[in-house]
Amino acid sequence: MAFKLDGAKFPTLEELVEALYPLYADRMTEEEFRKYAEEHAERT
Repeated sequence: MAFKLDGAKFPTLEELVEALYPLYADRMTEEEFRKYAEEHAERT
């Protein structure tokens, strides 16, 4: 199952977090972003 967030699609949630977390680093911790991604990423 792939994950899509902010228009970007990744094969795994882990890859999504690794790639997009730097964009959110000033607003939340990596753990908070992982939870956000799990809740908001579109599963395709």
